[in-house]
Amino acid sequence: MTVLEADNPAMLKQLAIDAYIWGIPLVQTRMYLELAERLELPFNQLFGTPELCTPQSLVPLPNVDTLYGIGWLDLTTQPQLLSVPEAHDRYYLVQLNDAYLNSFSYIGRRTTGTAPGLFAICGPGWEGDLPEGAIRVDAPTNHVLVITRVMVVDRDDLAEALRVQQGLSLTGLSDFPRITNPNRPIDDAFDNFPILQPARLGARYFDELCAGLLENPPPEEDGPFLEELTALGIRPGAKPSQSGDGELVDLLDQAASEANAIIHGRAGWLIDTRDVNGWQVSYGITQRIEDPLDRAVVAKLGPGCLVPQEGLYYSLRQGPDGELLSGDKSYVLIFPPGQTPPVDAFWSLTMYGDDWSLVENPIDRYAISNRTPGLRYEDDGSLILHIQHERPASGTSNWLPCPPPGSPPFHLFMRTYQPRAELSDGRYEMPPLQLGDSAR
Repeated sequence: MTVLEADNPAMLKQLAIDAYIWGIPLVQTRMYLELAERLELPFNQLFGTPELCTPQSLVPLPNVDTLYGIGWLDLTTQPQLLSVPEAHDRYYLVQLNDAYLNSFSYIGRRTTGTAPGLFAICGPGWEGDLPEGAIRVDAPTNHVLVITRVMVVDRDDLAEALRVQQGLSLTGLSDFPRITNPNRPIDDAFDNFPILQPARLGARYFDELCAGLLENPPPEEDGPFLEELTALGIRPGAKPSQSGDGELVDLLDQAASEANAIIHGRAGWLIDTRDVNGWQVSYGITQRIEDPLDRAVVAKLGPGCLVPQEGLYYSLRQGPDGELLSGDKSYVLIFPPGQTPPVDAFWSLTMYGDDWSLVENPIDRYAISNRTPGLRYEDDGSLILHIQHERPASGTSNWLPCPPPGSPPFHLFMRTYQPRAELSDGRYEMPPLQLGDSAR
């Protein structure tokens, strides 16, 4: 007797859909790890991009504000000790993500300051002695993705930013105090995180899920749900697509397709998305995202989403006339006196083309920020940013060039790092984009 004969097929299919949605982050982690292995990126090694992103960078929505870095930890046998250097109040971040892509810990300017430090990243249940002065960080899973960011003001500041990046290093507990894995350079770190298509695995998706459950068991509170999944042959280390039950395999294949459609059909951008004067902003990222569908929607964009207290992003694709942003028009963004985004680190407005890549322009400016050299404020303290293809009559100081007329639509993205409470909780409102003739 097959599984489908023993149970209600409709209920089992819904259970398989729920399993797919629940497992998306874990399966994507396995896919990322397989890619890292093919690229010969070993565990317990940090890699840093030594150059800022350019229009040639392959990662969607690259920023030109920070040097990125990545690394995968395997904490199965022992903790990894992370050394951080003196950063002299420079913004930097070491974001730790578990195998379910929850950002469980933040090390950096906001949370731990910028003085030198030593952090011991420990796997689940590890017990033992740590070096004096080491701050323990408990990881929920043995596989951990590390994402690093180091602020860069401009190219003249690159060397000092690299000093901080290269000071982020790892060593296993048994090798301490010898540093065995200093930071190594890598081209475009985030190119190693393409947009994945796990639904193409069909029923084999659930084999990957089972393998992930064996490598990185979930929190205890998910135990009752996982017990239900055994009705589908989903358990740590199993391969339900090879069960020999053709009806079950067909059901799993259909469930993968339908669950993928649910994830990609979810309205809104990430979690708790709000419209603020035409800008789309999400306030709902937390260190552990409880709702499986929310977690899947975030994971589909890849790793690295930040909690609002660390970084809040605003996205804009339509102008004040209701049409997609176009190089055929000119726009201005006007911040009244004292009303630029309230941040303790920095804000930055980046221009992207229709494919989410940086846009080539004659002055090689891909973003404009409160750190842009020569940024000019009006006599009353207001700030006017010009977003247009032609050079403004007022000069280049406040100009963010956009594509030429006739090009595909473009996209604006405002990043705010270490937003103050009034920004991260939604009290501050980003001003609306205006058509160019609205500038004063």
